[in-house]
Amino acid sequence: MADASTATLTAYSYVTIVIFLLVVILIIRPVKIRIGPHIKIYLNISTVPPLGVLILLVCRAINFDVVGKGFLGTLGVQPWAIMILFYSLAYICISLDMTGVFQFCAFWVSRKAGNRGMLAFTLFFILTSLMSGLTSNDVVILTGTVFLSYFTKVSDIPPTAFLMSEFTTANIASMALYIGNPTNVVVSEAYNISFITYSAWMLLPTVACILLAYVVLRILFRGNYYLPRHIQPPDADPKSVLIDPQGAIFGLILLACCLLTLVGTSFAHVPVWMVTLPFACVMFLRDIRHDLGISFSHLFNIKRRFPRPFLNTAAHDQVLVYGPENQSHHEIQLDVLNTPPPAMLHSQPTPVLGSQEQQGQVDIGTDSLGSSNKIRAEEQEHAVQKNLRFRSSAPLEAQGATDQAAAVVEDDDISLLSTSKEPKRKYLKPFYRASRWFGSRFPTLKAVFMRMPWSILPFSLGMFILIEALAEEGWVGIFATAMAVFAKNYVTAVFGMVFVSILACQLLNNLPMTILFTQIIQHPNFTQHVDSDATMQGFLLGLIVGSNLGACLTLVGSLAGIMFDHILKTKGIYTLGYFQFLKWNLVILPVIALGASAVLIGEIWFIYLR
Repeated sequence: MADASTATLTAYSYVTIVIFLLVVILIIRPVKIRIGPHIKIYLNISTVPPLGVLILLVCRAINFDVVGKGFLGTLGVQPWAIMILFYSLAYICISLDMTGVFQFCAFWVSRKAGNRGMLAFTLFFILTSLMSGLTSNDVVILTGTVFLSYFTKVSDIPPTAFLMSEFTTANIASMALYIGNPTNVVVSEAYNISFITYSAWMLLPTVACILLAYVVLRILFRGNYYLPRHIQPPDADPKSVLIDPQGAIFGLILLACCLLTLVGTSFAHVPVWMVTLPFACVMFLRDIRHDLGISFSHLFNIKRRFPRPFLNTAAHDQVLVYGPENQSHHEIQLDVLNTPPPAMLHSQPTPVLGSQEQQGQVDIGTDSLGSSNKIRAEEQEHAVQKNLRFRSSAPLEAQGATDQAAAVVEDDDISLLSTSKEPKRKYLKPFYRASRWFGSRFPTLKAVFMRMPWSILPFSLGMFILIEALAEEGWVGIFATAMAVFAKNYVTAVFGMVFVSILACQLLNNLPMTILFTQIIQHPNFTQHVDSDATMQGFLLGLIVGSNLGACLTLVGSLAGIMFDHILKTKGIYTLGYFQFLKWNLVILPVIALGASAVLIGEIWFIYLR
């Protein structure tokens, strides 16, 4: 094929761009195709990008050299290293979440706020900002959305203000650190930006955006309808949801050490994945020790507050609670918002738990969000569906969350992957039995593995290869020439890149957009028009801001938005549909985007031109 910098468009070029656009459409709007009574084909985030690559290979639009470049990387971007970094941090954060520490923080904030609605809003705003800044936006969306759905239902208040606050802060605070968003990693890896250098540039814009977002949110939701002065908060003891205190302490210390090591090694230019992978391995070994019940109590006289649970994690919409009186544990069921859309905000609150046993089903890894977050009512995890039976005799508002959520866990039948019954087909039975054994022997490991965002792996690698195909076929050169119009100076670079990247997120989703634009600003057709380091720095920082804030416009602007929308639908919350979400963000996004751009321009002036 021709050199990417001089390539002209051919028939294969148009085939490639059409396949790329179809892949993006199916990522945003997944499709399920039924072939016969038993076969289903899912065209979604995890299957479509590899399928697009396969189609291009079959029609000979690309060759295996392009596939190799897409996996191994070009121009400083190493997809395999980015994936190691992403999954290492994901394992640490998800394992930490399994200890109950994030739910503990949420209940603690709720208790501190008491019945003061404004204070609860402010404290949750601060909590989600800190969580996203220190972990990632995906962790906040997975953990915070479920809790806030439960919190607003129990408190009998509209969820709009709290959920908009959570989503906005999650995507703003993720700009602060290198590890906050995969898009940050892509840009930083491409231009060899160290952890400490990245934070030095992005901390101030992040803080400015958070402050502006808080002001705008308070103005938007100033009425008593969205933020009432007095609320009825959950009365569960925060300590009761901390199911593994020692694991929580260990995980927090490990995460802190990981962040400090990233700061220290950034001066020696050590690859970031080499730092995070060993810490993930340590967390992995700790989880194995925990599941095997290996104790060092003979060395350290540690007295447990509560006994070790049979099943030390719950589903994504449940919280394990321990009763100190009878040393038993209960479940707070968070999947309570199943009222019809018109009646949700205008009817009396319904009980969180029904009087009958409740069973559901979860689809594991076959829909658009993958195994980490795709939860549906028709294919529930076996452990939650069969072994956790909920009993309630009165509404939760009357008696409290802890007293209303008793659960029975049968120790001999724990599984997080198996279906509700043993499969009839013989070739599936060994996998079913192996899954049951693994789930009963290593419940923590299995729970963490089931929540890991495995769908990101084929999605990201497939998109890297497709972007490489666009570069080979000449499209990136054309896009680079178009983007060069903003290369007049550092001010136009910042504003132009932020504006274009935010819009592109709505068409491509933020991760594919970042991969594409990283290639664009490295292309000779673009770099020949950039006449100063300040201008190039403006493009880089503008791309980071745009890739993070681009999620704060529509629900399809990022993977976090798709995940957020799915969780809300499973909770029966319909007040934040596509257009309602867009309506609120049309007010919020321009303010924070202009604020971030202004701070970036000030930083560039201070460093390069003063």
